[in-house]
Amino acid sequence: MVEVKAVIGKNFGDEGKGQTVNLLCRGKNALVVRHNGGAQSGHTVEEGDFRFVFHQLGSGSYQGCPTYWAGTFLPDLLKLGEEMEDYARTVEKDTRALPVHTIYADPDCACTTVCDVLLNSLTEQLRGKDKHGSCGMGIFEAVLRTKEKSFVLRLRDFEGTDSAKIAGMLRHIRDNYTIPRVRTLRDQYPSQFIRPEILRWTELIMDNNVLHNSAEIMCENYRKYVALADWERMAEQYRIIVFESGQGLMLDWDNEEYSPHLTASHTGMKNVAALLKELEHSQDISTSYSLEVIYVSRTYITRHGAGRLDHECPREAINPEMTDRTNIFNPWQDHLRYARHPSGNEFFRYIRKDLEWLKQLLPHLPFSVALYLTHLDETQGKVIFSDGEVSFEDFRRYCGEYAPELVRMVYEI
Repeated sequence: MVEVKAVIGKNFGDEGKGQTVNLLCRGKNALVVRHNGGAQSGHTVEEGDFRFVFHQLGSGSYQGCPTYWAGTFLPDLLKLGEEMEDYARTVEKDTRALPVHTIYADPDCACTTVCDVLLNSLTEQLRGKDKHGSCGMGIFEAVLRTKEKSFVLRLRDFEGTDSAKIAGMLRHIRDNYTIPRVRTLRDQYPSQFIRPEILRWTELIMDNNVLHNSAEIMCENYRKYVALADWERMAEQYRIIVFESGQGLMLDWDNEEYSPHLTASHTGMKNVAALLKELEHSQDISTSYSLEVIYVSRTYITRHGAGRLDHECPREAINPEMTDRTNIFNPWQDHLRYARHPSGNEFFRYIRKDLEWLKQLLPHLPFSVALYLTHLDETQGKVIFSDGEVSFEDFRRYCGEYAPELVRMVYEI
């Protein structure tokens, strides 16, 4: 029996998914699967004196668990070396932490490129006060670009090749996709393109040295850190598989009521179910796997970036003394925002919606549901709702009242 754990953020991200994955991997020989988004994720793991924010590495790395990039993940090879080197330096200071030498990856992973990052940054700056709250990592632009097969740069393209070939592929993307997109933006924002800060982005896009330098770094990082591996063969080697989602359910690409302030990926069970379904032809999944879907939430809600946020309140209304070392102010997403949870059935709305996708894709697969609550130390052990506060023990009964058919287990971490 293979244990499958799917860790999913219930809200807008920043719930504590990294800490949850680290907990699930402690003392286990597990495979951690990153399956959505890319380097824009920031999953913090703290254990003793160890603290690290994981972006593309799985959050089970501290426990020595390997990372696998599924085909729906968008790796950023340009940024990968920085994370790997930062982690290596962190490990040197903590003898309990285990080093990471290799990330395993589906050959079909489509890569984020420097063109995506520059175009993303240009677009968001042009929007001004109407910005979407992007973190400037190029994920949305990469998703748009990869809808056209002739503009896809996959991990398999790096195998046995050199930086000159990759630079040529980047030039093809830049000349035939990125520049036409820039022209469209110029027509949309004609008065903005005379501003020096806007011209700077376009200059970087047109600079061939930027392409050549990024191609060299991408190739180097690929050779040093990435090994291509088939998903089915990887899954067969482990008795525990932990799926680590980025962002949260309310930012899912299909959540139209929050459009356009969404992330360009599926943040819940859609990718996970599709990946498990791929294993069906070789194994009887209904008897070979036990699936636990773990939704993670703070005792309150946070949102980093623009967009709707119901029951929003100042940080002081939650706890004036609390600080967040990971989600600090930045020019793309501004300050972290705070809100109270909706009450009653509304608290479980997106969980139910997410599980419906699971039932549709894998109707025969039994599963259990758990809810992990984080940051209780910041709210004196209470869960903050729009109509009041309840203790952790009362929250267990709350789940039994409003979602008895869903949440069987509630944990404090």
